Amino acid sequence: MNGTIGAEIRGVDLSTTLDDATWHEIQLAFHDYLVIYFPDQPITHAQHIAFSRRFGELMRLPQLHSVEGFDEIQIIRRDADDTGRVVGENWHADSTYYECPPSAVIMRSVTVPEFGGDTGFLNMYAAYESLSPKLRSVLDGLSAVHSATRIFGSAYHAQNHKFSDTGVKSDLKIELGDREMVHPLICTHPGSGRRFLYLNQVYVQRIEGMTEAESKPLLRFLYDHCSRFELTCRVRWVKDQVLVWDNRSAMHKAIPDYAGRARFMTRTTIAGPKPQ
Repeated sequence: MNGTIGAEIRGVDLSTTLDDATWHEIQLAFHDYLVIYFPDQPITHAQHIAFSRRFGELMRLPQLHSVEGFDEIQIIRRDADDTGRVVGENWHADSTYYECPPSAVIMRSVTVPEFGGDTGFLNMYAAYESLSPKLRSVLDGLSAVHSATRIFGSAYHAQNHKFSDTGVKSDLKIELGDREMVHPLICTHPGSGRRFLYLNQVYVQRIEGMTEAESKPLLRFLYDHCSRFELTCRVRWVKDQVLVWDNRSAMHKAIPDYAGRARFMTRTTIAGPKPQ
């Protein structure tokens, strides 16, 4: 798609069992481009699951609704008359409050607006590599504290503006949302061996060993640095498109520019190892 992140793959039928050579080529593209997508793939739920399992073990996120009869397929939905907040409007990686966060997501577009509803992605390898060697050495010794408190914990419930129930479940336990997990600020990807920045403004609360006030200036610099335009791409969804993104070395954000129009996506989530 551009010089930093994202690639379109054609000539593959995801409704079939892929041969080893084809699968190997897809894996290489996934590690090189972090975001890969396949147009014109009218696959079934079962085929969605079968393709996803090539990437690893499937997991479910507690805040998302599942498709009836297919618990491993979860729903990203916004109705035309929905006036609630759009989930995922800020740059983030999914569910980094877990000890072992997801490694990848495979999303399929079912209903998309005629325009709007794109997804942005950014390359956290490139974000790390474009830092000065001195700052990299400083960050190497730091970790960040992650929590879902602003998504379904006490910080979320203190807000006046809530997510719609079509986006995030409203009956999750506050204790789960407030649970904290510590991950290094710089991690090494187990598939590529490359190093990347690992933080996001949705889940990171502070730098471990610092107060929120002390952490804020450094985190703000890193968030601004990561979101530089040249590190990003923007994917325009069309019906029956299947997209895979790396949830470790890439961040993503929803672009909420389709008010009054419906959008319905299904997704599977791939389990991953503990970041290190």
